[in-house]
Amino acid sequence: MNLGGVQTRDVVLANRKGRSFYAIVTGKRQGELQVEPIDRRVTYYKVKAREVVEIWHRRRRRNGTAPAAEDSNG
Repeated sequence: MNLGGVQTRDVVLANRKGRSFYAIVTGKRQGELQVEPIDRRVTYYKVKAREVVEIWHRRRRRNGTAPAAEDSNG
C-alpha cells in the first residue's frame, strides 16, 4: 500500500504475521509506520507498507476547526 497520504493520528488496520489489529499512527519512516496498537495485547509497534490493509484518515475541516460533537439531548 502507498503510505504517502498517511499522517500521524490516522487509524490503520494492519496484518502482521497473520494477526490483524487496529493501530493509531504515531510516526512515519521510509516504507514503514510507527504505530500504537489500540488493543493492549498487541505488541507490534512498527508495520511495513505491505502489512497495512486499510487506512482511516483523521482530518480537520477546511476552516481548520475540529468537527463539533453531537448533542445527545434530543
